[in-house]
Parts: sequence; structure tokens; C-alpha cells
Amino acid sequence: MDIEVGYLPKRYYDSNPDAGGFFPFTLEGTTPYVFSIDGFYLPELDENFLPLWMRNIKAFPLYFCAEVPTYLKYEIEHKCQEFNIGYRYLTNKYDRSVIVTAIQNEKQFKEIFPFYITLGSGNDLVLWSTNKDVFRLEQREWKGNWEGKVVETVVVKVEVDTSIFWIGYDGENIAVISNQLNFSTYEKIIRTFPIFVVPKLCEYE
Repeated sequence: MDIEVGYLPKRYYDSNPDAGGFFPFTLEGTTPYVFSIDGFYLPELDENFLPLWMRNIKAFPLYFCAEVPTYLKYEIEHKCQEFNIGYRYLTNKYDRSVIVTAIQNEKQFKEIFPFYITLGSGNDLVLWSTNKDVFRLEQREWKGNWEGKVVETVVVKVEVDTSIFWIGYDGENIAVISNQLNFSTYEKIIRTFPIFVVPKLCEYE
């Protein structure tokens, strides 16, 4: 499986939410390592890649934070009940909700991740953190397509020894925001991948 890996230049992003840019949520804390894995379309990605990668970096439990349109709310609740996945709502409104689910192991991950692929590939917010639930909602001012708009926003507190993964626009990449040393260099990153992955360094201008 071929993928591209590249660190994002600091000018690409900051801590403020950016509609249509990097990132559509607020970041708090130290984020020295920010990179993207590209060169794939997430619905067609090898289904074993992410579960094995999460195992290799000792990421479980994972905490997913996602915007869920109302017409899919029953489906996510049903999946959580079926596979014994804990969840809580950050907000639960008439048109959409923001839900946090706690994924304890690879089996739960494999069962629920196709749902998150559908959401993320349709540009609903989907991100997850390793080992800790770091998500909350606050009113924040946006940049980009929502310049100056103040709305309820997902806030991610990047705690010590934590990584955040975000499904990028149209499901064409996954961005990683981390302060973990195993992501501090390209060489260390690629050592965390499953053995069937063929990585290539991507240089962003």
C-alpha cells in the first residue's frame, strides 16, 4: 500500500478554527509535530491499515469526536449499543449533534470506523485522540470561509503524550497533530506503519 507522508509548514495552520482550511476546530496546547498522510481515498484504503497503525503506536483507547447529522443519529447510537461502545454528546441539536465515542480495542474500531469514513468523506468533522478524551465545545471566532463568524466550536486540548487524527476534506488525507516523539521525524513516523505500507516523503511548499 502506497502513501505519502509530509510535515505541514507552520504557515498552513494555527490554533484558530479555519473553515475550509487547517483546521476546522480549535487547538490548545503544544503541537510540535503536524503532518499529513496522503495519496489515497479513505473509502478505498486498506481496512487493516488504521487498526494496525493504532495498535503499533499503543493508541487505545481512542476517543472519536464527530459531527453527526440528525438522520444518522440513530445509526451511531445503535452501533454503540451493539458493540458496547461508550458515548457522550457535546451537543444534541435538531439538525446535527457532536458526539464523543470511546473505542477500547481494534475490534470496536473495525466495527465503527466505516461509519466515520462516511461522515469524514462527506466533510462532516471527524477526529480522534489517543488514550485521552480531549474534546469540548466553546464559542470561537472563525477564519476562512466563515471569517469573523462566532459559533460553537470543537476545542481540542492537546495534552502531554497525545496525538490527534483528523479526516481531511473529501476523505483524501488524514492529518496528525502530535507531541509524541515517535512522530518527531519522518524516519520515526514510517517505522510505526504496518509492514505492508510503502511510504514516500512529501515536501509541502
